[in-house]
Amino acid sequence: MKRHVEEKELPYFAATLTAYLRESHPELLPDKHFIAERSDHAAQTYERAVRNGNSVYEALELSNAVLYQDLRFSKYDAIFEVVSEWFPEVAARQRTAFCLKLLPVCEEAFEMYDLTDDFESSPSYKNLLLELTGLIQTHIERHGIQ
Repeated sequence: MKRHVEEKELPYFAATLTAYLRESHPELLPDKHFIAERSDHAAQTYERAVRNGNSVYEALELSNAVLYQDLRFSKYDAIFEVVSEWFPEVAARQRTAFCLKLLPVCEEAFEMYDLTDDFESSPSYKNLLLELTGLIQTHIERHGIQ
């Protein structure tokens, strides 16, 4: 039987996750089921931690680990970083849509790496950025910035 968390807890976690997804994983925003499930699980973790005697801070740490699991590294953020730094011809107002369009184009580069939550701090991250730069350059040469 699935236990429901208090109404006031779920909106906090859903709003927090939605704000994070908007910035770092906009491709996941339409997945309302994912947001609801992850938020519900984080709220349950928080409630269980408080009930077990953890401080509010500790409970939030535990629930945030659940909320952001496997979301710390963002393919979108990596693409956005490359486009922002190396492709000034992509206007700021176009960047989000352009980077979203590049996600499938860049998938072959992402598949070469083990993209864990701490991947961005690994030495391989710079190699990935170089791979992405080449793929994006080739894409722009072939298709333009549309």
